[in-house]
Amino acid sequence: MRIDPKHFNKFIAFCAVITLIVIIYSTFHYSIKQTSDFQSRVDNVDFKNLSFFSYSDGDSLKINDLKGTPVVIHFWSTWSGKSLNVNQYLLDYSTQHDELKVIAASVKDAESLIMEYLDSKRYSFHFVEGTEFYQSLLVPGVPTQILLNRDGSLHSTHVGDDIEELQELLNMLL
Repeated sequence: MRIDPKHFNKFIAFCAVITLIVIIYSTFHYSIKQTSDFQSRVDNVDFKNLSFFSYSDGDSLKINDLKGTPVVIHFWSTWSGKSLNVNQYLLDYSTQHDELKVIAASVKDAESLIMEYLDSKRYSFHFVEGTEFYQSLLVPGVPTQILLNRDGSLHSTHVGDDIEELQELLNMLL
């Protein structure tokens, strides 16, 4: 089969449009599936027995030690500008709501960068190493938050940096 040269450019443009549609659909489908799979893995976590290495205390932090208070596990990294913006938002929010505890779980970051960040900022967060937990859940990206009820059970999750959506979830948590 040969394409008439006068129709060749139209044929290539048609192929390009179809390819673009397939790429966009596949990307959205993959992203939705990844978030859905993450949610199902989070649903199976026993948060009461979860512990992290704490940069703040140099020891381990157990979620069960925070029982009785609402908790946000916030996956973040120094190399993610969106994470740093959510850090600031969570600081502002937690300052207005003293009962909220924020566990800032750093992801795929050098300890020296984390310590430098902690030295330059004054946050009331519990800064912990979160890479292993992050990878075990196959979290779709940073920033991501897991919100826990006062009894340590899962309340909800939030993927991304949509501050308005996060604020709604935090308001419902409190």
